[in-house]
Amino acid sequence: MRAPWPFTGRMSELASVAEALLVKGAVLAGPAGVGKSRLAAEAVREAEGVALARATVAASGIPLGAMAHLLPPGPPERDVSSRLPERNLLGWAAEAVARGCRTLLVDDAHLLDPVSAALVHHLAAGDRIKVLVTLRAGERAPDAVTALWKDGLLPRLDLAPLTPDETAAILAGALGGQVEPATASRLWRVSDGNALFLRELVLAGEAAGTLAEQHGVWRWHGEIPVTTRLRELIESRLGDIAAAERAALELIAYGEPLPLAALTPLAPEETLRRLEERQLAAVTAPDLSVRLAHPLYGEAIRAGCGALRTREVLRGLAGALEAAGPRTPEDLLRIAVWRLDSGTADDPAPLVRACHIARTVRDLELAARLGRAALAAGGGVAAGIPLATVLNYADRYDEAREVLAGLAGEPMDDQRLAEYQAVRALNLFWGSGREEEARAALTAARAMMSEVEARQGVLTVRSAIEHSTGRFADARATLGEIRAIGPMSLRVAAGVAGVEAFLLLGQGLGRRAMAVADEALAMIGEVPEGLPSITAAVAEAGAGASVLAGDLAAAERFAAIGYRIGEDYAGWDRTLVTSAARRAQVLRLRGRVTEAVRVCRQAVVRLRGRTLQAGMCLAELVHAYALAGDVPAMRGALRLVDELVLPGTHQTEFAFLLARPWTLAAEGDVKGAIEAALDAARAARGERTAPGRAREEQAEEERAEQGGGGWGAASVHPGYELFALHDVVRLGAGERVADRLGWLAQVVDGDLAPVLARHAQASTPAELEEASAALEELGLRLHAAEAAAQAAAGYRRAGLRRAQRAAETRAWALARRCGPVRTPALVGLAVPELTARQRQIAQLAASGLSNPDIAARLVLSRRTVANTLVQVYERTGVSSRAGLARLMDLFD
Repeated sequence: MRAPWPFTGRMSELASVAEALLVKGAVLAGPAGVGKSRLAAEAVREAEGVALARATVAASGIPLGAMAHLLPPGPPERDVSSRLPERNLLGWAAEAVARGCRTLLVDDAHLLDPVSAALVHHLAAGDRIKVLVTLRAGERAPDAVTALWKDGLLPRLDLAPLTPDETAAILAGALGGQVEPATASRLWRVSDGNALFLRELVLAGEAAGTLAEQHGVWRWHGEIPVTTRLRELIESRLGDIAAAERAALELIAYGEPLPLAALTPLAPEETLRRLEERQLAAVTAPDLSVRLAHPLYGEAIRAGCGALRTREVLRGLAGALEAAGPRTPEDLLRIAVWRLDSGTADDPAPLVRACHIARTVRDLELAARLGRAALAAGGGVAAGIPLATVLNYADRYDEAREVLAGLAGEPMDDQRLAEYQAVRALNLFWGSGREEEARAALTAARAMMSEVEARQGVLTVRSAIEHSTGRFADARATLGEIRAIGPMSLRVAAGVAGVEAFLLLGQGLGRRAMAVADEALAMIGEVPEGLPSITAAVAEAGAGASVLAGDLAAAERFAAIGYRIGEDYAGWDRTLVTSAARRAQVLRLRGRVTEAVRVCRQAVVRLRGRTLQAGMCLAELVHAYALAGDVPAMRGALRLVDELVLPGTHQTEFAFLLARPWTLAAEGDVKGAIEAALDAARAARGERTAPGRAREEQAEEERAEQGGGGWGAASVHPGYELFALHDVVRLGAGERVADRLGWLAQVVDGDLAPVLARHAQASTPAELEEASAALEELGLRLHAAEAAAQAAAGYRRAGLRRAQRAAETRAWALARRCGPVRTPALVGLAVPELTARQRQIAQLAASGLSNPDIAARLVLSRRTVANTLVQVYERTGVSSRAGLARLMDLFD
């Protein structure tokens, strides 16, 4: 058992309790298991003279039972023939307690016996000790306890369930590592923010292996195991339940949320009313749907049902909802699942329909299960094609191939055959990287189709594959063919716009690509079903275009759209992974490499087998580890590449080409890193180093071209080349690529390319400082730090010590805000640490206060203030209050 769990979150509540204890104390109220006792214990953890009284049901019938351990063996001597007034007994008990402690903590005060409750009230009314009380909200408490807050003796603080963020923080501390957001979110939902239930869920998950660490990230995978401990805890909350009530709870547990109209034929309304009064079930007012009061109640109730009872309940639910009339596609889906689980799903047609519905909401596991059941029930091609489609979406390509192989000999009309070929093509490309065969299958499918939208849809997929493999001209031709077929529906137009955005990005036209992506998202907003696949692709194109244009805020917006799609659609792994790669790229460019690592690690646990989607994510993970200088972790990530990455797209190829220089630099090979960056730039221009040809020979030719303003033909991938050549600048060889970056700045639109070119072309330390400021303005904090460090090196060579110190200080401050980063430009950077007093005076001077004002505020002499500022100026290289203000902003 993990004991004790770290106390995380609840900081505002803890502060409120601590403030109340400075006066007289407080009453902490909340539902069972919410964390009242832990918060109270934390509030008095460092206090001296704390006495604890814990009330229990067993002691509630014994006068002063909860307080017995705090009292002497017996009351003072008195005439046994006379009866002392009760207040004298309380006075004696109060004196004994107050003499033994400074603070009394009473846990579960709603269970106190009347005499103990009166004693607590008596102590709270006095002023000798502080009293902190916890009680369960909604439970009847003794009048004396209720009077504590009702009569204003102590303030009442109601403790709410844990928030999602608090739950995530507690899990990270308890498990001692990074927790996948989806896992934290699921555990928060299932525990309903109840700290006690959360702890039991973690223990149950670890014991069953459903909660485990993978690639350094804790993830929940599978059902909720109901252990004996968890079941007993939940049943203690349920209390005594009559047979009719249990039957109703079973119906709700398997069917929630249920329309009241569908439930009342199976369970009397009077029974449901009693469950609502006991807070075991809840009825939502707007639609009169019924659900259990806590998610875990359902887990325990279902665990207590045998197989035969489960089938009986599900048959009843299916029949009742069919009789009430399904209102939504989700109702049809639920009926199909209940029929399947109750053994009454004889017709494949409803299962096929339910498979389509589950795929639409991206519950891919359920869709695959329904599809397999439909196929087993004799659904044939009508079931097999949707099943293979779902398995492709779920990255279960081998299983999809088996299904497709089983359908190969089945009779199909042209439309079915075209659908079959389209699904097969997606499997060939995304599952095996077999591009030529995939394109051929799509071309064949297009020829078989008669409907305009269907033909356009197949060609849209083909154009996406052509773009992904770098066949840009073919992709443009395919888009032209789509437009020539006829008018496009919103669905097709959005898909075409997504591919068009990727093509514009490939040309270096980031701003135009961003505009097209936004237009596509607006089109998708008019389609009722939302088009999640196309939305995710468009968002990825928009994020890449925004990065190239130098608009990192827009890149974050686009990446968040894709990531949200992945989260909303039942954890759609493929989209989560690709969106995570884009989010990590933005974080890396901002210099937040630790966060980039965290995002990538969370996505890596979603990968199953080798996929095309894995490439960018793992490349970003390697890149971030390299920038952080974490060589062992970087090598570990590289070992995962062969296991998880299927090559075949230019995005994957160049993500690794751009990471390669930094892996070499992290291992100390800066010269090799420069050459690797130049190799990446050559690849982006469509060139490769000839076999057996010396790097020095090729470098000499490039220098000659540079001198003549040449550099050959236009770039095939100007965006990739831009980043590769700027890495050469960051690695200290900017003179080799300055002219080419200047040329690219005229080709690649947006704010980024001119700034990168300015950095390369900077010939003086002052120009490097200007480049650093421009990089920082774009949000590229690490790049700005490197440019400032290069300026410092230039000032050092020129013997300008103060300017050197100022540039070093700026570089250090920028790098410090990035976190743990270690690149060649920053290695050996002087650390201009200030003492606490120096920093205090510097901050006041930066805020505009004069030396006399600072001296008066800190009760120092003016001479001390002046001398300290001289030391600050010397250490930082700053020579004015204005410069100091800019520097303090970086330090903060």
